[in-house]
Amino acid sequence: MPLQFCGKTKHLKKIFLPLLLVVLSLTAQSQIITDTVSIGAGYTNQVWYSLLNDDVSSAPKNNWDLAFDVGGMGSTVLINSITGTQIWNYPNGDTATWNSVDTTGIDTWSARWNSDTSWAFGAIGAYSNLSNPYDLDWGVYNEITHIVSGDSIYILKLSNGSYKKLWIETLTGGVYYFKYANLDGSSLVNATLTKSNHNNQNFGYYSILTNSELSREPASEDWDLLFTQYTTFIPTPYTVTGILQNKEVAVADLRGLPDAPTFNDWFPQTYSNEINTIGYDWKVFTSSFVIEDSLVYFIKAKTGDIWKLIPTGFGGSSNGNFMFTKEKLSSIGFNEELNSGIATMSLYPNPATKNQNISMVYSLEESVGSVQITVSDLFGKVMYSENADSSKGLHTVYLHTSDLAAGMYLTTLLVNNQKITSKLLIY
Repeated sequence: MPLQFCGKTKHLKKIFLPLLLVVLSLTAQSQIITDTVSIGAGYTNQVWYSLLNDDVSSAPKNNWDLAFDVGGMGSTVLINSITGTQIWNYPNGDTATWNSVDTTGIDTWSARWNSDTSWAFGAIGAYSNLSNPYDLDWGVYNEITHIVSGDSIYILKLSNGSYKKLWIETLTGGVYYFKYANLDGSSLVNATLTKSNHNNQNFGYYSILTNSELSREPASEDWDLLFTQYTTFIPTPYTVTGILQNKEVAVADLRGLPDAPTFNDWFPQTYSNEINTIGYDWKVFTSSFVIEDSLVYFIKAKTGDIWKLIPTGFGGSSNGNFMFTKEKLSSIGFNEELNSGIATMSLYPNPATKNQNISMVYSLEESVGSVQITVSDLFGKVMYSENADSSKGLHTVYLHTSDLAAGMYLTTLLVNNQKITSKLLIY
């Protein structure tokens, strides 16, 4: 069987809805713009940037310790690793051992890190049991009550060198309830972070050092790129300075182009949703920073427009300046809703690699008579077809692509004889 459905469930954790079916419109008149973004001497800030509107906002990189996913079904938590914060899952017991944690041998424990390829997997949340769809790493989701109950203790080393124990107790009604204390239990703080305080943002932030909830970033729809330091793995964890992309922003990385300044053939390229596609490796340091030549990035922005970006300079820690040119190549739109408005559908990630699970997420405004999922090649050959859940609500079906050849496929959601069709690229 060429394509396997790996199971389906409702109300899953970590649901993200990138709309990736591109409907081309007229190519825009382009103008090459030279721009500079500065994160300051010593890389002191993080800057959120819109390709359309330039800098959106900035914030000090060191004024937070934890970042909680505030999306509708988000549950992951990032740590501020670029300031030296580290975290370990306590290996000697669950939350029943809260009062008796023993960190003897902590130097031999495996530290946990944020993913450098996805916002969906923080250091708290990236290590779930994949065989249990309700396991969120730090807790377990109850599909009846819709409450996540924490079952893990974490040990934090903060940027000032102090240690804390942390327990995320519950996520319920859009509120994270958590507590932290010194390892001996002193200086206990019971805290909350409320998702609705951060409407339209990706994350709500918290400083353990100041015991405060923070709103640091702009609305997600307002920015495309984040200029920042982050932790990558080469192969061990290492702090780098570079450019990360927002959710639903896709980037094609093209190198070795002899005609990079004039090369504008963006359409047939392979686009990635991995947030470090631009990353840090467009520059190398010898005696000074040298920018790789013959390099072009094509970016599908949050607005749906296609932009071309070429790095041209980097000031290093002396000023934190990123220099580049940008050029708007095309305006595009997204069309993945039925005319009736009954359903929406999206695929993530897309493009995808072989042997990668793809989440096909669809939402029904009401219960319908029938739902069918079909995957076919561009010649119309059906690779797989299955009836799916037709009840009202949000549904996820996992597709596994190990037996599909690289290429383009059409994934169709048929709802009461009305279709949503999305292109799926396997590379």
